[in-house]
Amino acid sequence: MQLTDTQKQELATIDSAIQAQAYNQRSAYRHWGFRAIHTEMNRAPVTVTGNLPADLEGIYIRNGTNPQFDPMSIRYQMFDGPGMLHQVHIKNGQASYTNSYVRSKRFQVERALGRDIYISMGELLTGGPATLAKMEWLQKQYKEGLLPELKFSGTGNGTAIQFHSGQLYTFNEAGYPFRLYVRKENGELVIDGTGEPTTWGGKLTGPFSAHPAIDPDTGDMYSVATNRYDGSITIVQVSNNEVVRSLTYQQPPKQMAWIHECCITENYIIFPDISMRVDRNGLLQENGSMYYWDAAYNMRFGVLPRKFDSETPIRWISTGKAGTIWHLLNAWEEKRADGGTNIVMYGPRFHEYPATVPIHTPEESHAQLSRWVIDPEVGTVLEDRVLVEWGYERCSFHIGYRGRKMRYCYLLDEQKEGYMGKGTLKYDILQEREVKYVDYGQQYGGEPLFVPRKGAVDEDDGYILDLMMEKDKADVLVLNAKTMDEVCRLHLPQRVPFGVHAVWLDEEKIRQL
Repeated sequence: MQLTDTQKQELATIDSAIQAQAYNQRSAYRHWGFRAIHTEMNRAPVTVTGNLPADLEGIYIRNGTNPQFDPMSIRYQMFDGPGMLHQVHIKNGQASYTNSYVRSKRFQVERALGRDIYISMGELLTGGPATLAKMEWLQKQYKEGLLPELKFSGTGNGTAIQFHSGQLYTFNEAGYPFRLYVRKENGELVIDGTGEPTTWGGKLTGPFSAHPAIDPDTGDMYSVATNRYDGSITIVQVSNNEVVRSLTYQQPPKQMAWIHECCITENYIIFPDISMRVDRNGLLQENGSMYYWDAAYNMRFGVLPRKFDSETPIRWISTGKAGTIWHLLNAWEEKRADGGTNIVMYGPRFHEYPATVPIHTPEESHAQLSRWVIDPEVGTVLEDRVLVEWGYERCSFHIGYRGRKMRYCYLLDEQKEGYMGKGTLKYDILQEREVKYVDYGQQYGGEPLFVPRKGAVDEDDGYILDLMMEKDKADVLVLNAKTMDEVCRLHLPQRVPFGVHAVWLDEEKIRQL
């Protein structure tokens, strides 16, 4: 695939209007931590400081966006660029590192053209009229068959990664899940970033969540996601790699900006309708954004029975105050004295948010861990309060307790410096007390991932893994989740850019792949 001379000339005009390099040089994302790497390694040796636990065997994989061009011809925001998988394989007391791009359709098209060509998230948030002009040009290319219109099938898939029913997927809520191809070579699992978007036989008709909720007992996966093209909400249940339930809900104009995560309980799906709204007219303003904060719009929760059908209505329950949520922690049901059932839910909430969505930078607002108690039958919020005043986000817990009453969570400190995480707090949500804080020092963390110990009985019997990033190096930190003491560090053979979400594949999941 090549650009014609006419396309090159037209793109030069668009590039001049977008002013990507000038914008990126003054953006909060100019920090060295967002700088991409381009060397893909395969089974490079990893050295260890401390004692690698004998019962910690498997594969740690952290996803994250990694632009493939330098300089970029897009205005960069952390959601931009193809995904890159950073894998640490641990077996028989040894570890190795492999990294590979997620080779989505967009990655392949832009690599063939030798440049960024599609709209970036950064342009939707800061590009103003120049973004509208670029959109118009792209629509012309699609219509004339000069560029493939990727829509849901071409996203970078650099947000999250998850295991479901013997398959490994990367997720980005703007598009379809990307199913990764895996194979065995000499008895070892190979994940090289190749794969394909999946719609489970065409039954998925809209985008899929960045963080689907997976039932630990049944393995069923639930997704709630917004469609940036028409504002609809797509809600699906996936069981054994098949969509068994699907619902599309059409929102009114100026709809919510995103649904990044949902919770499940025994009987319900719960997701937030946030005070960040969408209005494409915002792009008519110079350097304008299609998102805006509406302080007059009270955040509410959508509650839906898990056994929904295409006609089941969503029950909307207002919190009575503005708010925005990226990540939720967990939720469960509790019986009341009158025989009714409450939903108890936890998650970090932002009380305001910038229209430019400067996520993981000092320009972002701070989220506070909050507790909600909801009566799903009457449709009221019985309790809504902040548990921790300090700015913690990206919370982890023992996912075997998803939808069930739990005690411990692990919160990433985003307030200390603003960029990424500078420490992890173990927090007891039942006793509402801080257990222990681990300071990351000069390093930046992305997300504390809880890995249960083999044969564990206690909820917090396991390890916390986080990929630690510095200017010239990267480590995987292993903590004892009970004591929060350091167990060991795995020193990777190259630096890793800032990123967040990870998955742990134990021996059983590896066998199932």
